Amino acid sequence: MKRREFFREAFDESIRAAQKGFLSLQETFTEVNDAVQDVMDDTPGKGEFFDSYEMSYSLTLAYPRDMFEQMARDQGMPYEGVETIELADELCKRGVI
Repeated sequence: MKRREFFREAFDESIRAAQKGFLSLQETFTEVNDAVQDVMDDTPGKGEFFDSYEMSYSLTLAYPRDMFEQMARDQGMPYEGVETIELADELCKRGVI
């Protein structure tokens, strides 16, 4: 075998090995992603942010109701007789908060 052929074959073999390594790495990431997603799907207490005051306390209870009423007024939304959590949810859906 000539020197040039040796280096060419070594280079080709290195490329094939790197390709196999990348494919294996991609499969591993896919498996890990699927496992994490399965765990997240089975997490108890998982719910939407505005399902309850306990889930959304960082927004609905931390800020005064007047602030939500002002934003609702600016958006032309009715706010009298509407719960704060419902106001916050609708404002969030509209992209205001």
